Amino acid sequence: MPGSGSGNPNMASGESIRLRERGLPEVQLSEHLMRIRDRLVEQFDGLEVLGFRGELTLICAPEQVPDILVFCRDDDELSCEMLSDLSGVHWPGGRRQEVAEETTGWPHYESEDEPGRVELDYMLRSLRHNHVFRLRTFLPDAAPRIASVAGIYRSADVMEREAYDFLGVDFEGHPDLRRILMPDEWEGHPHRKDYPLGGVEVQYKGATVPPPDQRSY
Repeated sequence: MPGSGSGNPNMASGESIRLRERGLPEVQLSEHLMRIRDRLVEQFDGLEVLGFRGELTLICAPEQVPDILVFCRDDDELSCEMLSDLSGVHWPGGRRQEVAEETTGWPHYESEDEPGRVELDYMLRSLRHNHVFRLRTFLPDAAPRIASVAGIYRSADVMEREAYDFLGVDFEGHPDLRRILMPDEWEGHPHRKDYPLGGVEVQYKGATVPPPDQRSY
């Protein structure tokens, strides 16, 4: 899939087409990141490649994540000693509007109906070769589940707990999957878009501060 139908082999066709339609330049990847892209596309089938603003993102199926991370860690050309970040975004199903920041204004673009999903981004960094890139995968909105990589990168332990706490992702095989910031008895996952707005009452200087939607200004 990488670069299919695009004049820029660093970009997925959809991203490239959208940039051209909006009059935005396609930012080329550095030669170093292009070699990383080629190395991984050669080793793993079905990877989708995005190159945007000089950043490399590789999109894979959820079941590929552990094998790709092991390869990125152990391969001499990649040598990614660090999983520097694991973050997520909840994309609810339906239509959504996007705003393009352009010199001619900020037009709105509406997407077609899409199923809900949870995006996970694994940021990999090599201190030896001084590069960083992103591995991305998508999970179903209902009961998102993926294998834990805490046994591959120790830093994933607390990051997966945070993604579980805020997004409800079940990391199978995690040694101690429980909330890390919210109280254990908390209901729901606050970073999901379907989480109710408002908040909770808090005690501050001996007084009670109500949730934002119950305050009077």
